[in-house]
Formats: sequence, structure tokens, C-alpha cells
Amino acid sequence: MKIKNMTERITFYSVDPGVDPETRQPTDASPVEEFSCWAEVPKLPIREFVNNGSQVGFRKESPTFLVAFKLPKVIQPNWLIKWRDKWYEITGMDPDYKTRDLSKISTQEVVHDGGNG
Repeated sequence: MKIKNMTERITFYSVDPGVDPETRQPTDASPVEEFSCWAEVPKLPIREFVNNGSQVGFRKESPTFLVAFKLPKVIQPNWLIKWRDKWYEITGMDPDYKTRDLSKISTQEVVHDGGNG
């Protein structure tokens, strides 16, 4: 593992619905910070960039994060990640059980619909 490549700080949030203590009514799910860690955001290989040249879009909408295998808590697939003031949902996780070095986390940016509800 090359720690010098881990230059991005990401924060994991769990999202659980709560209960208002005064009215005892259920509240919308609110993010609760679990922990932060350093991560690497690898760049897209040139071969993939050229092969997907006809698809318009930015890779920042679905970044992949490389984090240390051992973290303070076990990452849950329903958690959210906050990176550079944007929210991402986890779409896939690939821990390296063989070398126990890095875990790869695939994500997709969470886009809010403008609050129609």
C-alpha cells in the first residue's frame, strides 16, 4: 500500500431514521458521521478513457475510492460517503482478503431532486 497516494479525506455516514424526542413521531433519515479516513481516488486508465469516449459524463459522478483494509469500523453497504462537499452512495465493495492491504469502494453521486416532498 502506498500511503503517499492517499491524499483525499473522505467521511462515512450511516443513515438511520430517527424519532423526534418531543413529538415521538418518526423523522426522515439523517446522516450520522461514523468516521473519516484517507483515501486514494485512482485516475481512469487511458485505455478505458479512449474506449468510453462516446459516453459523455464526468468520472467524478462515480469515483472509486481505495482505503486501508483495516478501518475503525466495518463499512456497511447502505452508508454514504462525503467527499469534496458531495454525497456518494456505495454501489460496490471489494476488500482484498488475500493481501489485506486495500479495499476498493465503488460509488455513485447522490443527486437530490430539489425537494419535491
